[in-house]
Amino acid sequence: MVAVRWRLPPLLLSNSVVAASIWNITLPVTPLLEKLVWIHTTDGDLTAKQAFHFLRGTSNMVDWATLIWRPCIPPSHSFIFWRLMHKKLPTDEHLRSRACTIVSICVLCYRSAETSEHLFFSCDYAVRLWCWLGALLHCSFPLQSPEALLSYVPAVCTS
Repeated sequence: MVAVRWRLPPLLLSNSVVAASIWNITLPVTPLLEKLVWIHTTDGDLTAKQAFHFLRGTSNMVDWATLIWRPCIPPSHSFIFWRLMHKKLPTDEHLRSRACTIVSICVLCYRSAETSEHLFFSCDYAVRLWCWLGALLHCSFPLQSPEALLSYVPAVCTS
C-alpha cells in the first residue's frame, strides 16, 4: 500500500503550525464520489422550489380576503388595504426597490421617508387621524399592522 502524503510548497513548510494542521488531514487512498449536499433537505438535493422557499422564509398565512372584502367596507378602501398588506402601494420605497434613485420624504409630515408603514401607522398626521376617528367611534385603533387595524372592524356593520 502506498502512503499518501501532502506535498506542501516551501512557503507553507516555513510555517510549522500551518504545515502540521494540513498534515493532520487524512487523504483518501481511493477516489471518493463527490456530491454537493444541501443540508436543509432530507435527500441532500437542492431544487429551485426548495431554494425559493428557503430564501423567502416562512410567513404566517393571513386570510386577508375575509379581513378586507366585507360588505361594510367600500371596495375602493378594501383595494387600498389589499395593496398595503401585499406591499404594492405606489410609494417611494417601492421605486427605490426598483433601483430608482430618488430623495424620499413624507409630504404629510416632512420628517421621514415615504413608506407604506410610515404613511399609515407612524406619520404624525396619520396617527392624529386614527386618534380622531377612534374618538368618534369610542375605540383605540392598533397601529402595528394592517391586519391588527382590520381586526377592529366589526364582522357586521354598515358602510
